Amino acid sequence: MLMSKNGQKGIFRFQHGYANVNHTALLNHLIKLYGFCTYLEIGVRRRSSNYNSVAVEHKIVVDPDPTAEADYVTDSDTFFHSICDQQFDLIYIDGSHLAEQVEKDIENSLKVLHERGVILMHDCNPPTKFHAREEYEVNGTRPAWNGTVWKAFAKFRKTRSDLEMYVIDTDWGCGFIRRGSQSTINHCIASYEDLENNRKEILNLISVEQFLAAHPVSWKAKIKTKIREILSRSKRH
Repeated sequence: MLMSKNGQKGIFRFQHGYANVNHTALLNHLIKLYGFCTYLEIGVRRRSSNYNSVAVEHKIVVDPDPTAEADYVTDSDTFFHSICDQQFDLIYIDGSHLAEQVEKDIENSLKVLHERGVILMHDCNPPTKFHAREEYEVNGTRPAWNGTVWKAFAKFRKTRSDLEMYVIDTDWGCGFIRRGSQSTINHCIASYEDLENNRKEILNLISVEQFLAAHPVSWKAKIKTKIREILSRSKRH
C-alpha cells in the first residue's frame, strides 16, 4: 500500500479498467458499475482537471467564478433553488471549502439525488491543521487547502442515521454519501484536534481496497454498459 500525506496512491482495477486512484477514478467506477447517466459537479475551476474525464452521458457543472468553465455561472444555492429542475444519479461536491456552505451543498444535493444515487465529496480528510485552515491564501500564496469540509461531513455523520457515509482515504479524502443507514457518532467535532483524536471514527475512514470490496468490479455491469453504449449510438444515427 502506497501512502502519502493526502492518502493512498497507486493503480487499482476499477469497473472502467486499471487507473491511478483519485476522485475521477472513483467517479468513473461508480458510473460504470451502477449505470449512472446524469452527473452534477459543484465547483470546477478548469474542466480539464476532472469534468472532461468523467465518462457519463449527461453532465452539468456549476461554479460562481465567471472565469471558470461552468455551464451555470452562479452560486450553488441559486442553482439548487432557482435553476435545477432535474434529479441526478451522481453528484460531485468540490465547491466551497467552508463547512457552513458545504452543509448546504450536501443538503441540497440530497434533495435532487435519485433514490439509488451517490454523492462524492473532495477534501474530507485534511492531514494537518494547516490544511484545515479557513483561509485559502497564506501570505499571498495558495498552498494545498482542504478547509473545513470535514466538519460538514462529520455533522451528517452525527445527525443522519438514514445515510450511508464513509471517507475513502485517497486524494485528500473522498467522502461517499447515499441513502441507507449508519450508526451516528457522538464525538465532538468543534476543532481540528477533535478530528485528529478520532479521525477514523468521525469520518468512518476506509481504504481503497475496502471501497472496492464494497463496490466490486462486475462483469454483468460491463455487459449492461456495453449494451447501453450500443443503443445510445444507434439512437444518434
